Amino acid sequence: MKTLLMTAAASIALGTSGAAWANLKLAEEKQCLQCHAVDKDTIGPSFRTISAVYKGVKDPQAKIIAVMRQGSDANLGPHWGKARMPNNSERPLINDREAKLLARWILAQK
Repeated sequence: MKTLLMTAAASIALGTSGAAWANLKLAEEKQCLQCHAVDKDTIGPSFRTISAVYKGVKDPQAKIIAVMRQGSDANLGPHWGKARMPNNSERPLINDREAKLLARWILAQK
């Protein structure tokens, strides 16, 4: 209970909603943050950059989910630089619920 209260307090102090914090935590658990950051390009594009580009693509949520699962082999949308997006065999599996949560969270970045 103490940990939950501390997490909620930190979330409020940082100005993030519980859902936003939870999805950032999910991105961390699924190793997304090894190559991506929320607001700056690193090895891979930032989640804000991905959101901006995919908002102009038909059915962006489905395409982001395909890239999450198939990696660079999905060839369903833009990819950046020479870094290769790993597929499901190279990192923790993302189930359907998690994939939808992450895709919606990524598309909500501004």
